[in-house]
Amino acid sequence: MSLPCPASRRRGEVLREAVFEAALAEISDNGLRGASMDRIARRAGTGKSALYRRWPNVRALALDVFITTMEESLPGPDTDTGQLRADLLASLTALSGQLKGDLGVVLRELISEGAHDPELGAEFQTRFGREKEAEVVAMLQRAMARGEIPVHPVDPVVMQVPAAMVVHQLVLTGRAPSAPELEHIVDAIVLPLLRQPAVVPAS
Repeated sequence: MSLPCPASRRRGEVLREAVFEAALAEISDNGLRGASMDRIARRAGTGKSALYRRWPNVRALALDVFITTMEESLPGPDTDTGQLRADLLASLTALSGQLKGDLGVVLRELISEGAHDPELGAEFQTRFGREKEAEVVAMLQRAMARGEIPVHPVDPVVMQVPAAMVVHQLVLTGRAPSAPELEHIVDAIVLPLLRQPAVVPAS
């Protein structure tokens, strides 16, 4: 079996992909707290110094792996099928698909770690959550312009429901929702909520 190319010959995107793949495998096998930068480096065929130049620890690497992978795989803010239901299903299908493998394990590990580390949750929200919330707002604004849902402020909690239900099932059962389950989430829960007048709690 041939060894991975030396780090000096693998840089930029190629090295990053190797490190991400190695980190996913290491965290899937050993959990976030049991994973080590040394073993990730060996799996990736590079030196620890190449990792530490970019990530101070496994937690930072895991967070970067999850956020970067999701940003590159989920539909972007300009994705528009012309129908709210299809937009929601496209977004949730992409999310669920990514969480079926090792990335789902990483997310569960980050959620567990975040329960003991408020800074981790805050960083996750800053780097990923706010951007995705803005994309949901844009999606709903397009739906309002098409007359699919009433034109009114949407309860912020309702905007969190679609992705939250996917993650909830992942955490409870260890698996992401299937296509029929995603359709049920959208048709029976999300769309009915969006078609009702908003009830925004007083601050």
